[in-house]
Amino acid sequence: MPFMKIVPVIHSSFPRIGENPEQQKLRRAFAGLEDGKITEAEFAKIQDQAVDDAIAIQEKAGIEVITDGLIRWYDPASHLARNLKGFEINGLLRFFDTNFYYRQPVAHDDIAGGNGNLQEEISYVKSKSGRKIKAVMLGPLSLASMSLNKSRLSFENLCLRLGEILGREAAKMASAGADFIQIEEPALARNPQWFELFRAGFANLVSVKEGARLILTFYFGNAGKIIERLGEMPADMIGIDFTYSPGLMEKIRNDGSSKPISFGIVDGRNTRIESADEIARVLEPILKKVSGECHVSTSCGLEFLPRAYAVRKLELTSRVAGILNG
Repeated sequence: MPFMKIVPVIHSSFPRIGENPEQQKLRRAFAGLEDGKITEAEFAKIQDQAVDDAIAIQEKAGIEVITDGLIRWYDPASHLARNLKGFEINGLLRFFDTNFYYRQPVAHDDIAGGNGNLQEEISYVKSKSGRKIKAVMLGPLSLASMSLNKSRLSFENLCLRLGEILGREAAKMASAGADFIQIEEPALARNPQWFELFRAGFANLVSVKEGARLILTFYFGNAGKIIERLGEMPADMIGIDFTYSPGLMEKIRNDGSSKPISFGIVDGRNTRIESADEIARVLEPILKKVSGECHVSTSCGLEFLPRAYAVRKLELTSRVAGILNG
């Protein structure tokens, strides 16, 4: 059985800082802002240029579904929380098993919808590119589990409330031009015992989401523990980090999938450049058992790699799709 086209996409982030002095302009600008040497407006202009560069790199590499590289983000948790109401931002914690850190959000009783910045970020990308656009956000379970809860809500009710709030933010991003909304739930891959709470929070999100297609995405954990239940979820596509899910490729090859898959098969945390031909050979028999148009990407965001290697990983992703699409 032939398979539908497979689309090369960026997973989410792209390195903000490069190896040469010109690519470190954003770092110098941030230091200048902190020291009062440049204004907020001047910093925003330099940040916009860094986003423009990330978009241009994706397009040149042949990526068909792009993001803004998450250039404006400090990390996935605090960026989302600081653009909602009712959160403050606390100290640093390790981001799963990486050498990166995130600023922990602190939830209070008055959490509510955002300030419009998330929507404006998508509008900016839309104004710069004719490619399809993907918005990215942590899901309600992961944001709740990564936050310090100082509200009167239980952990369970915080998750449910965040589902409603994030669904409305997803709808705004769809209206701003996002073709896909990637809902990331790394906490579930590591805590499959939370599945029913995850299901309820995600249902709340979907109930108020409009427009864009949802990609329910997992990384830094074994999705094989929950894969059989993901087909029930009201998502348009399932994104999987296959570097953390041993045996899952073979399972999908044998059992198929009722939903399209975003195959995170190019390692986003390793500078080794894999063989496009070998990856294509692995994917080809699996794609024949999966329904609908699928994506191929790195296993996670690219901020864990030096910029030069991140570019090569994007180019590799495009080569894999080119081989499979003939």
